[in-house]
Amino acid sequence: METNETCDTSESKGINEFNSDESTPTPPKSRTSHDNATKVQIPPTSDTPDARPSADPSEVDAKPIVWPSGSSPSDPISVPTGKDNKCYALEGTKKVVIFNQKVFAPRLKLNPRKGTEIDVKSIQNTFKSLDWDIDLYNDCTVAQIREVILKQIQLSEENFAALAIFILSHGEDNGTIFASDYPFRVDHDILFQLAADKSPNLAGKPKLVFVQACQGQETDAGSNVTERDRRRRHTSQDSTSTYKIPNYADFLIFQASFWDHYSFRSSETGSWFIQSLCSSIDQSGTDEALFDILLSVSHSVAINKESNVPNRGHLDKKKQVPLLYSTMLRRMYLKGPMSKSLTDESVGVDSPELEKKVTEGVSAIKLEDSKSKKEVSGSQRSLFKRDKTGDGKDKDCSIM
Repeated sequence: METNETCDTSESKGINEFNSDESTPTPPKSRTSHDNATKVQIPPTSDTPDARPSADPSEVDAKPIVWPSGSSPSDPISVPTGKDNKCYALEGTKKVVIFNQKVFAPRLKLNPRKGTEIDVKSIQNTFKSLDWDIDLYNDCTVAQIREVILKQIQLSEENFAALAIFILSHGEDNGTIFASDYPFRVDHDILFQLAADKSPNLAGKPKLVFVQACQGQETDAGSNVTERDRRRRHTSQDSTSTYKIPNYADFLIFQASFWDHYSFRSSETGSWFIQSLCSSIDQSGTDEALFDILLSVSHSVAINKESNVPNRGHLDKKKQVPLLYSTMLRRMYLKGPMSKSLTDESVGVDSPELEKKVTEGVSAIKLEDSKSKKEVSGSQRSLFKRDKTGDGKDKDCSIM
């Protein structure tokens, strides 16, 4: 069956002057949760290409943070993870925020992102099964995205254990992503705002950002290689009390494609990147750390996928590889003992009793796996079981 395959990139050909009198949609009144999405309606505008931000500082600049009374950036921040802990202690709410951009203002000349709802559903199903709370925001403006980051995350009094942000949209180079009305920057509008000095409630906690969007308009034709053996190994250390961390520690940014390159999405099956990510998490074992799972995602997309769009030669038979940035300081587990909230535990987070309990749980998992597997590491095993998917070509896709 033939389906449509599209690249998440901007195809705007030119820029006209912005009309400052154009109306802006009102921001969402309340946070969404799970399947209750806030649908932003964009008023009709003239069909002129214009991707420039407004000159109005209230729209362009990030809003200043008003700190709650009694708190100060110089005060030490209490975190659940010990200085030398090998894994993040996930105490509190594990939160997913999805910014799903399907429809854009006509002046941006961007096609609707058909199939993005399939990615949204996959993210919801995967993370609900892991007991993460999910907030979905559809077709937000730049101002609305900034408001969500400010009010629902930075100024939130919720005790977060970890945060995962999914950005599903069209994109360009230099980390530029499109909201429904204008482009914004992932670094300026998302990452900088989540740093420990700006979001103390996330200090020392995993902050995961997944970006399904093109990073430019280059394509990757791939190269033929011969096979060679290779192994990976882990290192580890022990644990203890008060310590200082960089403001930009504990970030992980995983984007669908390499700098300046296309990323591919099918209108019927979703994007290569998000579908592989959710599938890899679903199939992962309780002993697999997040890095191992993401390695298998990169492997699956890079090895098992190839575009099939013969009517668009420059996009036909092309490859794609996700790009991972990380300042994570320790392992993170999505399943198993270390993935569960420790809020209701009767023992302290750093107590010997809890550490013994977690160690015994992980040991039991590994013993059970070693009986059924032939001494293959978690990351290698996940690669093997997920790679047997055919000849690696997306033959049921064609360009929109």
